Amino acid sequence: MTTKLDFHSHYLFPGLLDIINQEASGLAGGVRMPTWSIDQALKMMADQEIDYSLLSVPNPEMYTGEETSTVDLAREANQYGRDFHQAYPDKLGFMASLPLPYIDESVAMVKEALDEDNADGFILKTNVDGLYLGDPRLDPIMAELNAHNALIAIHSEAPTPENAEVNQLTPDASMEFFFDTTRTVVNMTERQIFSRFPNINWIVPHAGAVLPVIAQRISAGAAAFGQDHPQDDIMAVMNHVYFDVAGMVLPYQLPLLMQMADSSKLLYGADYPYTPAPAVTQMSQLLETTPLLSASTKAAILYQNGEQLLRHNQTAK
Repeated sequence: MTTKLDFHSHYLFPGLLDIINQEASGLAGGVRMPTWSIDQALKMMADQEIDYSLLSVPNPEMYTGEETSTVDLAREANQYGRDFHQAYPDKLGFMASLPLPYIDESVAMVKEALDEDNADGFILKTNVDGLYLGDPRLDPIMAELNAHNALIAIHSEAPTPENAEVNQLTPDASMEFFFDTTRTVVNMTERQIFSRFPNINWIVPHAGAVLPVIAQRISAGAAAFGQDHPQDDIMAVMNHVYFDVAGMVLPYQLPLLMQMADSSKLLYGADYPYTPAPAVTQMSQLLETTPLLSASTKAAILYQNGEQLLRHNQTAK
């Protein structure tokens, strides 16, 4: 087994569990909330030889529909992350949450999370009640994140609104999450988020979702149809951002992604606890034993790329 750095796993905290149990019958993304504890996370890490894990809230947007409770919930999430990071500084880091869609409060919490909570970066949902990451209303937040050279992990969500009558037997986590990840990255290219805020380091989840299939088509279409407005070229973006490889990415998705992505920007992700420990073992074994990747590429994905990113992140923020 190979030593790893994990850029995509989650933590649960009391306030979040209360809301999900009360408002969503214990479901998130159509999937039953798993059990989680710090001890369980550390055991999984030991079993998988994960040296360090960046944890985030699986429902990163703390939106309750009311400003004060949204801000309070995001702050509770970040303080919980701060506490386990202080207890295990060499093992557990965390990506802070922001109280979106509240702009001023989110801008203030960026500095608070970095200066007071010692967050490694931030987790942003693909959309917040239909507000996507390229929306101009989020520009003040992007500017603040850019000023801090922030590390941002995108986390998938279902679209809002969603037609609940279609694909009722397929959980959002199995399909809609991939489509919404693709949708928000394309939205960001249309609004030139990547070129206007170049100091942000973005991590796109799940080996780019549907982007490896559709990016070339979008890029060629933009050129062929002569867009009136400038936008970031999505093929250039694919070679610029980081991708975690959490989930079932072999044998098809990851090799396709590697035809257009910078292989030095591929990062391991366990996606625990939504990926149960036995499945984490299965996915890790696939990565470590696949003949589709060279030994040097495997070592880079599992550890070396992440080590370089964490070192850069510590000096930049």
